[in-house]
Amino acid sequence: MYIEKFLTEYDDSLTGELNVDPLGQLVIWSSWGQDIFHSRITSIANDVRQYTLNLLHHSVLRQILVDEKLQTSGVMKGLYPKKQLHEFRVACLIHLENIYIYSMLAAEKRGVTLTGVQGINKARSKWNAANKNPQILFGHEKSSELLTNQIALGTNGRYKSPMMKMHFFSTDYRYDLPESKPVWQAAEAFIRNVPELKKLHAAALTYMQLKMQASHKRDLNPFFEDIPVGLKKAYVKAFRDPKMVGDYSRIFWLQRTGLDKYAAGAIYRVLKQERLDELELTDAEVFKRAMHQAKSMPEMNESDLRALQHISQAEPFLSLIDLMFSGLRRQSSQTLAEFRQFWQSRGLTEPDLPQKAAQLLENDVLLSSLSGTPARRFSATISTGLYAVAGRSGSRLAGLSSQDNGVKGAVPVAPA
Repeated sequence: MYIEKFLTEYDDSLTGELNVDPLGQLVIWSSWGQDIFHSRITSIANDVRQYTLNLLHHSVLRQILVDEKLQTSGVMKGLYPKKQLHEFRVACLIHLENIYIYSMLAAEKRGVTLTGVQGINKARSKWNAANKNPQILFGHEKSSELLTNQIALGTNGRYKSPMMKMHFFSTDYRYDLPESKPVWQAAEAFIRNVPELKKLHAAALTYMQLKMQASHKRDLNPFFEDIPVGLKKAYVKAFRDPKMVGDYSRIFWLQRTGLDKYAAGAIYRVLKQERLDELELTDAEVFKRAMHQAKSMPEMNESDLRALQHISQAEPFLSLIDLMFSGLRRQSSQTLAEFRQFWQSRGLTEPDLPQKAAQLLENDVLLSSLSGTPARRFSATISTGLYAVAGRSGSRLAGLSSQDNGVKGAVPVAPA
């Protein structure tokens, strides 16, 4: 069997996110975004509640590892002879995540915000199937996971890289690196100074300490109703909703991420003022004001200023491309005249998009700021914009969407 004919190498230019990113712009924005946020936040790691949850779980695990008197014993020792094993660390993180998820779900009718809780949909299905009392298995295997490949795709996995960038731990969850010491000193002080986190940390640590000494296998795989009530309530109280978490953790995370400095800081100041003034700024206006703000910040460096400039220059064009695609998809079929009316009703003319594309094509500094897949996507998008004449680029947009997502598509536009 010539299986090689059916296997291909990994291709990072393909994505399955057709519904949320049909034109494949996410990698473009992500590339520029990392120039601004320096990988401290990403397109999938941007929720302060999940950051704080992950921090707390790693703080508990770190304390278990540094306590030399605490070792696995009983049935736990049979599964994990040493607590230093990577598999044991993974099992602890998955188990605590699952208790959190089910605790939040159990409190759904008490005003908690479930939006943003990673794995909540899978948990709900198992919750209902188990008559609201699912078994929570302790382990690193698939049977212990709520999410497929949970250690990579759950809260810990999504927030792992940013937290590594902030020196909380290494890729194999080592907390004893020299650069990690001051980071954890600040983190432990933060947890101690937030009553809800302090109480939750103590409850989670006690629970895990007892789990490590389990005498019977059933103690490792409790049902939800057997989890200590105090631990479940502490999770809900500490993480009831993102706003509450943001209120008590904002200063800590700004210090750790540096999002109040340089280019990110300029954007932060604009958004903060927008909220205070109760404004609704467009994306273009946000970056315009951020550019103005950045030029008045003494600590601003040239590379961060360029990153803001790149987005300010490209955003109007990318927004128009997105608008054109949305307009072409708004109904199953339409004439060019109908689409032209859609375009002109927004104060736009036929030359607007080609002119913006031509300007970007001449901007060598902007074009050189991207490489690899983001550069290819941006180049293809500009080429589409050059030929965009009020709806006549429908086939090009369809091809761009197909190319970016690895699927076949069509944008139906009939002659006028």
